Amino acid sequence: MDSNEFHKWLIESFGEEGGKMAWEQFSSLPDSIKDELLSQSHLPSPSEMRKIYSAFQAAGQEGQEDKGAVNQPLITQMALKTAEEKHFKNTISALQFDRLSQATSSANLWLDSASSTLPLPEKTKILTPRQWTEGSVKAWTSLVTPMAQAMQEAATKYFMQLGNWDYEIFAGGIPLPGINADRQSVIRSVVKTNFAIQLGSAIGEMSILTLASFDYGVRTVGGKAGALIAENLDAFAQDTQLPKEEVYAFYALREMAYARLYNSAPWIEGQICTLVYKYSRDMDLGNSDTTPDFSSVDFMNPSGLSNLVNLSTFKTKDTEEQKKAKESLQRLLTLVESWVDCVTWRAGSAFIPHISELREMMRRRRAEGEMTGKVLAKLMGLGLDPKYLREMCAKWDKLSGNVEERDKLWSHPRLLSKVDGKEEEGENGNDWDLDFTNLFKD
Repeated sequence: MDSNEFHKWLIESFGEEGGKMAWEQFSSLPDSIKDELLSQSHLPSPSEMRKIYSAFQAAGQEGQEDKGAVNQPLITQMALKTAEEKHFKNTISALQFDRLSQATSSANLWLDSASSTLPLPEKTKILTPRQWTEGSVKAWTSLVTPMAQAMQEAATKYFMQLGNWDYEIFAGGIPLPGINADRQSVIRSVVKTNFAIQLGSAIGEMSILTLASFDYGVRTVGGKAGALIAENLDAFAQDTQLPKEEVYAFYALREMAYARLYNSAPWIEGQICTLVYKYSRDMDLGNSDTTPDFSSVDFMNPSGLSNLVNLSTFKTKDTEEQKKAKESLQRLLTLVESWVDCVTWRAGSAFIPHISELREMMRRRRAEGEMTGKVLAKLMGLGLDPKYLREMCAKWDKLSGNVEERDKLWSHPRLLSKVDGKEEEGENGNDWDLDFTNLFKD
């Protein structure tokens, strides 16, 4: 590509005025940077560059207001933009609403015989995919903020140790009109922007998979009684060729089981947040073995910008404390999911003819990684073992001869060792003083 072609590409990417500004910035770059840019065999499309430019503008505005490590407005923007690409209708018909409302009412009645947990006074919400996407941003953002802070500190530390990176930090050296390089503040904005883009995109990708608020083991939206995603449930029923009413009933049962359990044992949500916090808190950023591999990022490749703090590129060697935190989180989520699976089966067997098929499909989705949640899977390498889930479900089932005694095991985390035989090593209760339950309040 010669300089004239590059000039034309800048105008197509940023418009007449923006392209002129970008060209002036390009002209002031060192010859080595200009030559390397012009030698690139492939540049992103103008539409891709406009997306990057918009993200940087949003980051700059957010950075001026100094809202911390997470740019929630940009996360929401990217989540909705990604979700819109799924071509949802984002409507709920009166018939859908009535049938799903009836399903939740029936689910609560059925659960009374399978669990000692009490129904919630609130009603389960019926949402569109867009409403779930927009509403879940707060929960996901609150949950991963400690990790975003750790990434920001690691990236800033790394780049401040480099020499002359001022010209390479933007989109592989491509000048962005009106964006000025200011070492430390710029790198923080870059990290926040990249994190927001990827977190938002991950949430948007989850919008097509999410059938209910508690699908990922945490309450993502909808209040204490959770929520059902009408359009996605209909699509799931169509794909599986199972009766829609049975799909509604099965997922209403699961959602009610989660909601009732979390309401009766509020420590669960607080402990999930505490364990994520512990995982982030114990990152040893001063140890070279745990330094994120930012050196592998190709700044002269525009896609390198989006990979600067790629959730899968950000690699650290887990400390012993981090391993314990992750194992404890996997254990807790497994025990919760297996309890829900057991209770759903026992409550719905007499009313849902295809419950065996629906149960197996749910297990398959979880085994394939769909229901782990892209956010926690990428940030922590978190995944639930299908075999272990089945084993725990069988153990909960054996304890179901006395439903009240079984459910009392959720009154304190240490009682769960009676289910899986595991004791939490070194548990001294100190972290219980950290009140994270408010992170999930709507």
